[in-house]
Amino acid sequence: MLEFLEMCGFEEKERRTQQPRVQEVFDRLGLSDQDLERAKDRMTTFYDLDLLGVRKIMRILVKDLCNTVLMREDGREKVIHQCMAPGLQIIGSAIMENSDSVGMISPNMTFMAILGGLFDKYVPILEAAERQWLKSGAVAHCGMVKSRVGLISLGLIPKPDLTITTGFACETSPKVNELLEEVYGIPACYVDACQDRELWEYPDSTRVISFAAKSMRAAVERIHEVTGCRITDDMLWKVLEERKALNFSRERLNDLIRHADPMPIGSTHLNLIGAGLGSVYFRRAELTEAVDALDTLHEELLERTRQGIGATSKGAPRVLGMFPHHHADPRWEHVANQMGVAIVACDFEGAPQGGAAGDVRELGDPYWAIVQHLNGPFTQPLGGRLDIILNMCRNLRVDGVFCHYHPGCRYVVADVMIVREAILKELGIPVLMIEWENFDPRAYNHEQYETKLETFKSMMESSSPHLETLS
Repeated sequence: MLEFLEMCGFEEKERRTQQPRVQEVFDRLGLSDQDLERAKDRMTTFYDLDLLGVRKIMRILVKDLCNTVLMREDGREKVIHQCMAPGLQIIGSAIMENSDSVGMISPNMTFMAILGGLFDKYVPILEAAERQWLKSGAVAHCGMVKSRVGLISLGLIPKPDLTITTGFACETSPKVNELLEEVYGIPACYVDACQDRELWEYPDSTRVISFAAKSMRAAVERIHEVTGCRITDDMLWKVLEERKALNFSRERLNDLIRHADPMPIGSTHLNLIGAGLGSVYFRRAELTEAVDALDTLHEELLERTRQGIGATSKGAPRVLGMFPHHHADPRWEHVANQMGVAIVACDFEGAPQGGAAGDVRELGDPYWAIVQHLNGPFTQPLGGRLDIILNMCRNLRVDGVFCHYHPGCRYVVADVMIVREAILKELGIPVLMIEWENFDPRAYNHEQYETKLETFKSMMESSSPHLETLS
C-alpha cells in the first residue's frame, strides 16, 4: 500500500497518515493485495510516473475517491449525488466550502479513473446495474447512467439524499434518476434547458443560457429544501473567481499538449487532466493543490518540448477525437500512441469553462457563468456543432478524426454520419468510424481496433501531413 501511495504522489509523511484511510476504502471496494500489484503494473504501463505532475493528479483523484466513500463518516449528514450535469462543479465547491454537514459527490469519473483505469475493476459496477434494469445488448444503455445505479446498488457510495442531473448533456439521465427515486426513494432534481435550438440562433445562445440559468437557480433552491444548505450568489461568485486559476492552468497545459511536436505526454493522461480533475468539488485548499499539479506538469512538459522528448515520434499523425477520451480503460489511447498516432484533443474540449477568462461578474448573474458550457460543440444546433468541430480541426492542424459512434448516446449517434461527411468534404482528411463506449471497457474489440487503426494511420500518412494545404 505504501508503495502504491508513493506512486500516486503522496509524500512520505502523508503516506503514513493516509494509509489507514485509503486501506479502509479499498477494503470496502473489495480491492486485494493482488489488485494493488496489478494496479502498480497498469500505472507504469499506461501512465508516465516519471512526471511529478501526473503523480500529483493521481493523488488528488485517490483522495477524492476516499472522500466520496467516507463522506458520511467525515460528518456530512446530507449527500447530493450529481451526474451528467456540467456546471454543478461550481455549486458543489460552494457547498463543500461553506457547509460542514452537507456534501456533493460526482463519483462516476473518479471511480472510472481509479477503479477502472488503475485497477481494471470497473465492469462489476456496470454488471450490477445490468442485473437491475439497465440491460446490455441491443438496448445499449450508456455506461454512465449504469455507473450511478451500480455504485448505489452495491453500496460503494453513500446513499444520497438527492440526485441531480440535466437533460442537456444526456437525455436518459433524468429518466434514470426517476427510476432511482422509484426504487430507492431518493428524491430527484433536474436542470432543464432548451433543446429546440434553431440554426439561426448560432452562435447567439442568449435564449438557451437564460433558460438554463433560471433552471439551475431553481435546482439550487431544491437543494436548500432537501438539505437546508443555502447557497448565495456571493458564494458562487467567489468559487467562479477562484476557479479561474484552475481553468487557466488546465487550458495552458492543454494548449501545450495540443501544439507540441512531438506530443510530450501520452493521450491516456488527457482524461485525468480533463474529466478527472473536472469532476472534483474542490475546496479552497484542494484547489490550490490542483493548480500546483497542473502547473508542475506544464513545466515538466515544457522542458520535454525543449528537448524534443515525446510519447509519439516527431511528425506523428495528429488526431482529434469526437466524443471524450475513454474514462475507464486507458488501453485505447495507449495502443494508438504505441502505434504512432497522437490523439491531441477531443471535440468536447471546445466547451467554455465557467470563469475561464475575464471578469465573470460582467455576466451579471453567476448562473449565467455556470452554464456557459452550453456554448460548446455538444449542445449546439447541427450547423454550430459542425462549425466548431471543423475550426478545431483547422486550428489544431490534425491529420484525421476519430469519430466515436456511441450507440448508447442518442446525442452522438444522431448526427455522426453528417459530421463525418462534412469533415471529408471540407477538410479532405480521413475519418475513422468506430463503435464506442467511453465508460465501458467491454464495448470494443481491441484486435479489430488495432487493424482499423493501422489502416487509418496509413491513410493519414498518404494524405497531406497537415491542414495547411487544406485550409
